[in-house]
Amino acid sequence: MKGKTVRACGALLTVGLMLAGCSFGRINSRDFAQPGAVLPAGSTVAVLPFENLTNHPNAGQIAADIVSTELYGVEGLRSMDASRVRSRLSAAKPAADAAAATDAPADAAPPDAQAAGRTLGVDAVLSGSVSEYGYQHGLREEPVVGLNARLVRTADGAVLWTSSQSEAGRGYFSRDSVNNVAQRVVTRMIDSLRPVVAAPAVPTSADAPAQADRASDTDFPNDLHRE
Repeated sequence: MKGKTVRACGALLTVGLMLAGCSFGRINSRDFAQPGAVLPAGSTVAVLPFENLTNHPNAGQIAADIVSTELYGVEGLRSMDASRVRSRLSAAKPAADAAAATDAPADAAPPDAQAAGRTLGVDAVLSGSVSEYGYQHGLREEPVVGLNARLVRTADGAVLWTSSQSEAGRGYFSRDSVNNVAQRVVTRMIDSLRPVVAAPAVPTSADAPAQADRASDTDFPNDLHRE
C-alpha cells in the first residue's frame, strides 16, 4: 500500500512539473555582437519596417513599432520616430516605384539597410523580420512569436549586432496573448542590444547649451540625457 502511495505521489509530481513547464512557456534566444563594436553615445538609429514572413496581416509593422517603443529606453541612442521613418523612405522612392507600391502591404520587404540609413541620415539602422506571429494549436491554443533583427552601421554597412528570439506563450495556469508574448520577446532582444551602445558621458555645466540644441531636434524625441 505504501509503495502505491509513493508511486502515485511521484506521478502527480511529474505531471505537476510538466504543467509548470508549460505555464512558463518555451523560449529560444540567440544573440551575437561583433567583437569591440560599440556605437558611440548619442548615435542616431532608425527602425526599418520588419519583413513579414507570417500569415498574420501587418505583423512586420506591429513588431517594428514595438521595437521602436522599447528602443526609447536605451541610454545613449537617439531614435527616429517610426512614422517619420516610413514617411521619409516612401518619399525617397522614385515616383514610378511609389505608384506601383500603392497597394503593397505596409510591412513588405524593407529596403537595403545601409542605403536606408543614408536616406534617413542616421548613424545606424535596425532591420529585421517576423518568422512567427499568431497562435499554434496543440492541447490548447498557445501564442507564439519569433523575431530576427540586426543593427547595421550606416557608414560602412557593418553588422554590429544580431538577435534571434522566439517564445511560445504560457499555457495551463494563465491565459497569454500574442501581444504580451511579442512584448517579452522584444524586451529580451533590446536588452541584448544595450552592451553595443556606449554609455552616455556624465554631463557637465559646459555641456548644457549643446544638450539643449540637440533636445530641440524633433526627429529624435528620446534624446534625453539622464543625470
